[in-house]
Formats: sequence, structure tokens, C-alpha cells
Amino acid sequence: MDSMTKNEAFHQRLALLIGTEEPFRWAKRMGIPSATFARIWNNYDIPKHEHLCRIAQRCGVSLDWLLMGSGERSPSAESFFFMPLIGLANCGIAQGWFNESELLNRILLPSFMAEENAFAVLCRGHSMVPAGIEDGSVCVIYPNRPVEVGKPALIRTKTFVKGREISLATIKVFDSEDENSVSLSGWLDPDETGYQNLFTEKRLKNCITLMAPVGNILPVKMSDSTFKNTPDIDKGILAECLDTLHSLYEHIDSQKFSESILFLYEKIRDKGRPDMETIAALVKIISAKD
Repeated sequence: MDSMTKNEAFHQRLALLIGTEEPFRWAKRMGIPSATFARIWNNYDIPKHEHLCRIAQRCGVSLDWLLMGSGERSPSAESFFFMPLIGLANCGIAQGWFNESELLNRILLPSFMAEENAFAVLCRGHSMVPAGIEDGSVCVIYPNRPVEVGKPALIRTKTFVKGREISLATIKVFDSEDENSVSLSGWLDPDETGYQNLFTEKRLKNCITLMAPVGNILPVKMSDSTFKNTPDIDKGILAECLDTLHSLYEHIDSQKFSESILFLYEKIRDKGRPDMETIAALVKIISAKD
């Protein structure tokens, strides 16, 4: 691997850790000076050992993975964790905001996405497709981070229906704010040519209970039915599936990894042990061309 390819690969891993956060804001959270990070980010430089160690420690990744892309991403056996998937966030015009229902579910994520108070939401609608958030995507929300102008954020508001307070949640691009309101933008549904017109709206601050940035956009698509009548998770079976497949995480995309985990879990739960038919089907999922 030549130095340029190596640096590009490192840059891609760094971008994965940054997610949708503004890179220089992320660097400030990491404790890396702006001038130093400018060389790292803009020139595709490899950081000095001090900063490599700081990134690895604060993001919970191994130095081998961060620098070389080899070995386990996480330095410990806990390569994954369960994040609460708390409800729906509408990506549509204001009149179509969804109630943020308690889905009482969790989603399995790599450990570097873990952060205090972070949670995930299932997105419905098409108004954020130009921002990379499609209908059925899952977004990871980080309430402890500030919202950023021009970046997607979750906005939760309160309203009263028949005397009962309920929460509504949407994901939109955060444009600006003044003393009384917040300006947001999104896109209308595609027309017959696929083009989406931009629209803007305002929300009164006295109705907003939470504004938090979207930190990661997961490519795995889910439907509402995924969370209905879901049986209790057998943690023993799940641990067995993860132990079997964890080495694949760095080598296949997240969609295939999720499909593999779910497929193997269901087969082991139903049959007790995977048979040759199960293994053959699993290989087919992993090796399928996109």
C-alpha cells in the first residue's frame, strides 16, 4: 500500500468516526488544535502519536484499526452495544409530523458510536433524502452535542391532544435561530423527474423540548412493522451469533452484516444449531453482489 492510498484509507476511517458532525467541531471535542487538525483533515496527513492515541481513546477504537485498518475496531471484546431505538422522527412537512411513540426496541451498533444519552430514531418520509437520510433509515442522535447550522438535527416539540401532552419529532436541516424561533428546512417529495423543491419552516422555541444533532446515518432500512410484536431477545443466542460473525464486520457493508446477524439468529432460535442449509444461505447473503 503506497503512502497516498494509506492516507486516503485513514481519512475514510476518520470520517467514519466524525459522522455528520462538523469536522473541526469534532476535533475540538477530541482536544486537537484547529491548526493541527487542518493539516490532518485537509492535507490527508497522518496525526502524530499523541493525537492518534487521543482519538483512539476518546472514540473507543484500537490504534491498529485507526492507523492501519487492521485488527478489531474496538480494543476490547465489547465491539458492539445496544442503543435504544426510541421512536419515529418524521422527514416530511410540518403537518405530517409523527408522534414519537415508544418503540421499546434497541439496535446493535459498533461501540465507537456510544455516547451518554445518545439514542436512535426510525425516520419516515422523503424530505431529507438530499441530505442522505432516506425513508426507513435509522439516525443516531447525540443530545450532548450542539446543533450545527446547515446540518441535520432532530427537533422534538410538545403539543396537547385531547388534554394530553404528546411529543412530536422531526429531522430537518437546522438553518438559524432567533430569540423566539428556530428556522428549519427540508425538501418536498420528488416530482415526476425526481427533483425535490426546498421548503422552510419555523418552530417556536417555547414548544421545543429538544434539539440535537444527527451524528450518524445508518444505511440499514427498517419498516414500522419491524417493531411490532417483537419477541424478547435471547441474549445467549445473540451472543453466539455475534461471536460467529464479528470478524466479518470490517469486510462487509452494514446492510449485509445486519441481514447476516438477523438470519443466523432466527435459524439458531428455530433449529438450535445452524445446519448446512443455513450456512449455505448465510454464505449467499455475504457474497451477494450489491
